[in-house]
Amino acid sequence: MTAHALMFVDKPTFYRFVAKAESGYRYEYVRGWIMQQQAGGTLKHARLGLRFAAVLDAQLDPKIWLTTGSDRAIDTGDTVRYADSVVEKLGAPADSLATVAPWLIVEVLSPSSEERDLATKPVEYLGLASLQAYIVASQDEPLCYVWLRGDDGAFAPAPLVIKGRAESIQVSALSATIPLAEVYRGIGE
Repeated sequence: MTAHALMFVDKPTFYRFVAKAESGYRYEYVRGWIMQQQAGGTLKHARLGLRFAAVLDAQLDPKIWLTTGSDRAIDTGDTVRYADSVVEKLGAPADSLATVAPWLIVEVLSPSSEERDLATKPVEYLGLASLQAYIVASQDEPLCYVWLRGDDGAFAPAPLVIKGRAESIQVSALSATIPLAEVYRGIGE
């Protein structure tokens, strides 16, 4: 689905708009434009987003970390996007609509989002000082494109490709291991 630009506004106006928007619609902020995005997705897409969140939530200390799903926005400065799973440190106000400091972001690929998730969003997300990992997961097979912040503080120019149910994604900054067998259990078997 193609995104539709609705109007050009400043970011505070965008946040007021989405706080009052009807459910069933998803809006993102892209360099001043309110963009209407596809809301919803396939059952596989929804299950994968929840599985990533559940696997991470089970491993992370709830006194330090907050794991959320697709309703938590990510404010990159020029954009406000929605991912399928997000990990951030605790401390944001309960009524905040977005995080400015995600540590891990997961996007599940859809045919309509592939270019954004693999080309546009890495440029936006990898510039966030807090971000340690960006994962883009196929919904058709156990396959993930993974950007990890290195010991030098930088991300590699290209993602790691992790494929197969026997593989895991190691996110050392969070002391987390994401087994693809668990995330993809019952999906595509």
